[in-house]
Parts: sequence; structure tokens; C-alpha cells
Amino acid sequence: MSYFLSPKVLFGKGSLKRLGTEMEGKGSRAVLITDKTMVRHTDRLVETVKKAGFLVKIWDGAEQDPSIDVALAGSRVLLDFEPQWVIGFGGGSAIDTAKAAWVLYERPELEGKPILPKVELNLRKKARFLSVPTTSGTGADVTWVAVLTDTVNQQKQIFAHNDIVPDLSVLDAELTMGMPKELTASTGIDVLGHAVDGYTSKQQTDFSDGLCLQAMKMVFEWLPKACRDGSDLMAREKMQNAATIAGLGFGNSNTGLSHALAHSAGALYHIPHGRAVGIALPYSLEYISSTPPSPKAPDPVERLVTAAKFVGIDAGSDQDRIQRFIEKIRDLEREIGEPLSLKEAAITENQMNEGMDTLVHLANKDPNMFTTPCECKGENLRQLFRDMWKGV
Repeated sequence: MSYFLSPKVLFGKGSLKRLGTEMEGKGSRAVLITDKTMVRHTDRLVETVKKAGFLVKIWDGAEQDPSIDVALAGSRVLLDFEPQWVIGFGGGSAIDTAKAAWVLYERPELEGKPILPKVELNLRKKARFLSVPTTSGTGADVTWVAVLTDTVNQQKQIFAHNDIVPDLSVLDAELTMGMPKELTASTGIDVLGHAVDGYTSKQQTDFSDGLCLQAMKMVFEWLPKACRDGSDLMAREKMQNAATIAGLGFGNSNTGLSHALAHSAGALYHIPHGRAVGIALPYSLEYISSTPPSPKAPDPVERLVTAAKFVGIDAGSDQDRIQRFIEKIRDLEREIGEPLSLKEAAITENQMNEGMDTLVHLANKDPNMFTTPCECKGENLRQLFRDMWKGV
């Protein structure tokens, strides 16, 4: 990539209150898209938007692991209400639902068609897009991607286009205080996966590198604290910042092998995305650090050695540092209670064997394979999935 994409990001104390100034005079109707859990926490946001002069409609039809059908339902609400702002409020699933619904509101004729970078979208003829994340993981509040599930074909469908980058992202750490430990852990590991994949991606740039490295460091420091004490506002704020920093990093370099593996396992076994990434990440790093890179791809060994040094691993050979970096990830997952294998995530050996062909097929087709710094297909993929199931 030879450009850098970013929305305007409001963060720190009072960020939600500052939103009103950004919206005033830019319309009269807004639709807030969220889910049935987070709809109970929309009061402060709705009050701010109303004070900015807007009539607000709330639609709480978003779901975990959002489907294309749910996004279509959201787009029909937008077409009926005709807002000038679409607001995604919640975790990555709610924000992705809102993004897809917004695209289909702007361009309803694209229903059922792939939304890819070369498509002429020309959004914002009807509405701007605002994201307010309430978890600290996906980076969906600043990226150009929305991941949905095609329930008929049991695979992930990706809306991927520069126009999908939100206009505004508002980070309010208080909105993340209610996250249970399990959600804090799995979404936090997703941040680490975004940062490491983004740093080793075939499309990394000088601009994405620093963001990815900083996000890695923040996760190792602050995620255990956020998991130990969910009322630690500083830890919550740091993890929310890390999630968006990683989102800006991988949003401008793309992710890689761990995400291809995680998308496949998540689609087939309905494992939460962050958890699936956490399981896949150590195995993907072991693979890319022991496989020759593709032509013109960054050297994964060099990259991972630099990452290891940045998080404090400064002794030993290159391979020693990489292995210690991978073990640091596993130690973090153990500390916060995340599974290190598909077996620990309650996937049976029979399920694994029966699903193997599907897993390999889905991974082969995943767009993240194109940004992985080395080739991975066929028997190598099968072995990776076997390793992910069995664990260390």
C-alpha cells in the first residue's frame, strides 16, 4: 500500500461529549445499530446525538458472528428512516453489521454481490458513518473491512473497500468497563493477532510498522491488568487505544496466516473470532518463521526478531528470540485463561477430522493468504490445523 487510511479518532476523557460538535449541522436523522445486549448502554450516546440536533432511531438487530441476512435487515431500516448518519455501537460484530447495512443503504442494488476494492462504491451520498466501540479488540472502528458469515455456504464473506473506513471513531473507555473477563481476554488477544499479522504482512509499510509494534507492546503490558481487574479504568483505556492503534496498523497493511486459519475455524465451528485468532497465532508464527518467504515479501524471521526485541526479548539467536516471542504469547494466553488449542476450545477429534477438508478449502480461499509472507497450502495447511487441534 502507498497510502494511509484513517478516520478522525476522538479519544481520552470526555470524548463522547465532544462528538456533538463533530455532528452539529450535518443532518437531522441518525440510526444507531447495536445488539440486544448493548442497547441498554446507549443512553449517553443517544443524548449526545440528540443534543446535536438529531432524531435518533435505534435498531438492536445485530448479532454475534453477523450474517449477511442480518446486515440486509439493517439496511432496510436505514432505507425506511433515511438517516444522514449511521452509527455502529458495540463490539466488532455490531460495527461490522452497521458497516454492511450502511453500504447496502447507500447502494441497495449491490445486494448479493461481492464488495471488493475495485468496485466503485461512491459512499456518503446519503450518510456518514460513525463507530463507537464498546470492546477492545477488533479495530473495526477504523478499518476498511467488515466480516460477515454466509450461513448457506458456511464461510466468511468480506466487505473490503477503502470507502468503508468510518468518518469518525469515538473511544470512551467507560463503555468497556462492563466487559466480562472472558470477552476482555478473547478480544484482547485479537489485538495482538492484528498487530503481529500486520507487522509481518506482505503489504507492511513504514507507516503501519510503528503502529503494530506499539500495539503489541501495549497488549503484553495492559491485557493481564484488564483481565485481573475489570474496574481498572487505565487498563481499559490502554487496551481500547491498543485495539484502535492495531486497527490502524493492520488496516493499512492487512493481516495474514493466523487470520486465514481463524476465519476458517471460526466459520466452521462458530468459535469467537478473537479466540480463534489466539489459537492460530503461535502456530502460524512457527510456520512463517521456518518457511522461505515469497518473492518481495518481508523476511518473517527479521520481522519477528525485531518484534521480540521491541517487547523486551533481547538475548539469544534469532530463532531463540522468535521462539521466546511465541512462548510469550502462549504465556499471556495461559495467564488470561484463553485456550491454546482447538481441543481446549471443546472441538472434538471427530469434528476436526470430519471438518478438515472444509477447513483447508476455506483457508485456501481466504484473502489473508495473499498477504501471508510465504506460501501455505495443501498438506502444510492440514498439518497446521492438526497442530491447532492437538496443541503444544
